[in-house]
Amino acid sequence: MAQAIPTTLLCGFLGSGKTTRINSLIRSGALENALFLVNDFGRINIDAALIESREDNILRLDNGCACCGISGNLSAQLRDIKRWSRRPTHLVFEASGIARPRPLQQLFAAAQGYRLDESETLVDASAFERHHRDAAISDLVIAQIQEVSRLRINRVNWLTDEQREHLLQRIAAINPAASWVLEEAEGPPPTEPATVGGSSGALVTESLPLPHPIDVEALNALLAAAAPSLVRAKGLVRANDRSGTRYVVQFAGGRTTRVATSAGRTQALVVIGHQSHELRSLLAALREL
Repeated sequence: MAQAIPTTLLCGFLGSGKTTRINSLIRSGALENALFLVNDFGRINIDAALIESREDNILRLDNGCACCGISGNLSAQLRDIKRWSRRPTHLVFEASGIARPRPLQQLFAAAQGYRLDESETLVDASAFERHHRDAAISDLVIAQIQEVSRLRINRVNWLTDEQREHLLQRIAAINPAASWVLEEAEGPPPTEPATVGGSSGALVTESLPLPHPIDVEALNALLAAAAPSLVRAKGLVRANDRSGTRYVVQFAGGRTTRVATSAGRTQALVVIGHQSHELRSLLAALREL
């Protein structure tokens, strides 16, 4: 009988750094023959030199690892993975940014052929207080911290010593049993305080196809104007410049980042925010780009 596949569950609120964590694990080669099961395939920035082959929705790397998008029926997908001819020796599962860990832990506990070894939540130190004060998401953010065995608290260098000490005390009170890893961000914090968290309406998610080249500077301006109601935006777009550059666009923590990429094919933007006039105006404007 085949041994159970060891599984790591990666959780964390929108923009907490899960994709960065996955990219780091892939580049390091620390997990041989691992499968990374991710929410948004196009965001994983894999060096082209590492890619061995593409098979439908599976990207195989020359270090034996593979990346695959999550399907609608996760239980069925997990059963299929066990039957692969190149069966993974480890599974890293990226939870949705608005998922609670416990239901996923229960799913993996019930899934035959898998063994959940670690549940880890990534916490953006610079956004914790803002998220904790937001009535629409505070329960979710607390659950993501409370229900795991390990916390990876990043961007701690964006806080003062006093702020960092206060943050760690708050988190320890929420989950005193968890182990911690503290990480610093590579770049500096935003030069201006982010104007976010002004709305407390229910969270809504919209996926907008953007099949035509767009003005990426206009996109930046639209996202910035909607910042008080916008929690997260992410997607793949093509610029209307001469080269038709493709970008992975992400909005989190009140700022937009844009990175050129050759990954992915579908051009679309997923927007998550508080129901408000600002958000409705943003969605209408994006449809007109």
